[in-house]
Amino acid sequence: MSEQLPLIRAVRFRDPVDALNAIAHLPYPFLLHSSLEDERARWSFFGADPFFVQRGGGARGPIERFRAIAAGEREAPRCPGVVPFTGGAVGYWAYDYGRRLERIPDVARDDLGLPDFVVGFYDVVGAFDHQSRDAWLYSSGLPLAGGARGEHARRRLDKFEWLLTSSGGDPVRVVQSDDPPAPAVSTFTPDAYRRAVVCVQEHIRAGDIFQANLSQRWKMALGFATPAALGLSLHEALSQRSPAPFAAYFGAQNHAIVSSSPERFFELRGRRVETRPIKGTRPRTGDPVRDTLLREELLTSGKDRAENVMIVDVLRNDLGRVCETGSVQTPALCRLETYPQVFHLTSVVTGILREGLDAFDLLHASFPGGSITGAPKIRAMQILEALEPVRRHVYTGSIGYVDWRGDADFNIAIRTAVVTPEALHFSAGGGITADSDPDAEYRETLDKAEGLRVALETLFGPVALAPGAGLRA
Repeated sequence: MSEQLPLIRAVRFRDPVDALNAIAHLPYPFLLHSSLEDERARWSFFGADPFFVQRGGGARGPIERFRAIAAGEREAPRCPGVVPFTGGAVGYWAYDYGRRLERIPDVARDDLGLPDFVVGFYDVVGAFDHQSRDAWLYSSGLPLAGGARGEHARRRLDKFEWLLTSSGGDPVRVVQSDDPPAPAVSTFTPDAYRRAVVCVQEHIRAGDIFQANLSQRWKMALGFATPAALGLSLHEALSQRSPAPFAAYFGAQNHAIVSSSPERFFELRGRRVETRPIKGTRPRTGDPVRDTLLREELLTSGKDRAENVMIVDVLRNDLGRVCETGSVQTPALCRLETYPQVFHLTSVVTGILREGLDAFDLLHASFPGGSITGAPKIRAMQILEALEPVRRHVYTGSIGYVDWRGDADFNIAIRTAVVTPEALHFSAGGGITADSDPDAEYRETLDKAEGLRVALETLFGPVALAPGAGLRA
């Protein structure tokens, strides 16, 4: 009698970052990391060496192939226990994937030239429970069938267990340079960003939109580190200096994605959907008295509350496209959440996915997230395309997984960097409304970039956020 798949094996390690380091030399390593350990996120997941990868490509991407595999896996008995992800698709959908779904003009420069999605199918996945500190490996034996599948699953499980318990997985570290690090140079000058804020407000006064999420991007030249080495080191630094419940690392061969996101795009469990939009920000100063004042200022800000409520309406509309009529609810509105560098207002919107639909239908109905586009969403995206000098790529896209059984969890890729062989790129933005103050909106982008900046200082010493040449606006 063959063993039930997937095979399960308990493993021990100190921290999910250690597990990532042990497998980082394999193709397409990932860590979906609850680096801020609290009630917002309990699990971390890791894996590498997928049996199928797709980078860009057709309009439906890897979706139909995933559905064909998942149809057979859903008939199999579920794994014992409460682990929500034991194998499936992991990867990122860049913000620019939205061009496949909506009509967006082609104005901003695509200076990175990277795919608008990279997704791998993983037959071996590790799970770490931040409550119990227990960890397990799961091996499904895919893509083989019949009796060979069980033997393949066992061999794959043995390989990953050996990597996790041997000393052969020590990470490659960033090669330090004796020269001071290059500044991170923005796509905007401060004045150009302020003028772009005013331009958004002119569109609001004209009745085109109610708000839009305007961003700037910084580029830090790095001629002495590989994307994998810098990405791994930066992820570890972020997990220490700016932890977040929906952090991630994804190694995509010629580039690496590093995220310390505080925002959930959506979670799907069975047919229950949850999304957690963030709108409203104040910095943390380290002074308890000043921070108390900033917390109260955010909680009582009519502008920030209105901004959050508008985005909740956008998300309720998005979920309404694929959820049962009357099932979309808002159980939490403008709740204050605390992170290492900032305070945020977060709301929670839930719904029940209609029968016959799946995580990819939900992704397409709500992508990209309303909190990082604007209201109305499509018109806001069109306006932003004309104001932001370069394409966003993964920033404000999404990173996450879809389990073979249909469950899914994706973040909003904010506080996120893309590492290429030439440079590191990271962005920050904020929601612009009719009441926005251009100076305050510019400062907010700096507050949101602070976590990445201090993490980079851990690696390189003092890092400056420098104004750019104002490429447009």
